[in-house]
Amino acid sequence: MVSCFKFYSIILYKNAMSWDNEYNILFLSFIFIVTISSFILIFLLLVNRRLKYFKYIINSVKKIDSLKYLSQLEEKGNDEFTELAQNINIMNKRLQDTFMKEKEIEDSKYELITSVSHDLKTPLTSIIGYSDLLNKHGYEDELTRDEYISIVYNKSLRLKDLVNELFEYTKLTGNDVKLDLKRFNVSALINQIAGESIIDFNEKDVELVLINPYKELYSNIDVKLISRVFENIIKNAEKYSISHSTFKIIVESSEEYIEIHFMNKCKDIEEIEINKVFEKFYRLDSARSSEKEGSGLGLTISKKIIELHHGILEAGKQGDNLVFNIRLDRI
Repeated sequence: MVSCFKFYSIILYKNAMSWDNEYNILFLSFIFIVTISSFILIFLLLVNRRLKYFKYIINSVKKIDSLKYLSQLEEKGNDEFTELAQNINIMNKRLQDTFMKEKEIEDSKYELITSVSHDLKTPLTSIIGYSDLLNKHGYEDELTRDEYISIVYNKSLRLKDLVNELFEYTKLTGNDVKLDLKRFNVSALINQIAGESIIDFNEKDVELVLINPYKELYSNIDVKLISRVFENIIKNAEKYSISHSTFKIIVESSEEYIEIHFMNKCKDIEEIEINKVFEKFYRLDSARSSEKEGSGLGLTISKKIIELHHGILEAGKQGDNLVFNIRLDRI
């Protein structure tokens, strides 16, 4: 636009020097006035367009009072206003991510409170009921009384386990988790924990088979937490394995990784939603009133522990078998 103005100015000057009659001077003056007017008009149009864009940005930002975050601003042009819109979009994206994270935390808290309340209510109701019977001497003989006392005691232990698992889950999902890492023989650890579980499986007519050709497989682990993972998965297999079946633990290794596979034949495996087994409070038997009591946090805790070790814990199906695979770094 400035170049155009210069061009007409040069024409006006050259013609004014060569044309000496009044008509030509008036004509050139008219051209000059038109040029100046066109320049001013175009300038005002461009300024007005950018002012409208600036007002659009201001009005959009004002909406944050009533919204949790803004819609994406249009980025028009290549000037300071566009740069301002880009910066607002960046800040808005961060605000949106923060809001979604807070919402997820709130939803998780609500789910946690609802599920824990249900799980605590079941044994607590039994404890109150049988304690009331004992308090009112509502039993026929001492044998019945002892049975009621045993029920109250077992349900109290159940409450203790639920509270402990809930405490452990909240501790592991916090931001200040510190692992007590040390170089440890994972092969010896799985041998020990599997060996301690053989009697429990035999009582349920399930054969525990450990296939581990390695005497030494070292990894940098928190021994207490990794032991908890192995115990959780083995306990899970003990609960849900079909009688007269085999539970296999297979240990494999490469130069980089230690892999441990847990396989057990599980009843109604087609109903198990593999993508949900690590969700909080999900149970393999689906029914929360099942005799196979559990908090539904064991596998969730296990996965979190493995992730804290930068490892992998996955679940899958192989025929009638439910399979859990663990991968840890080998050192």
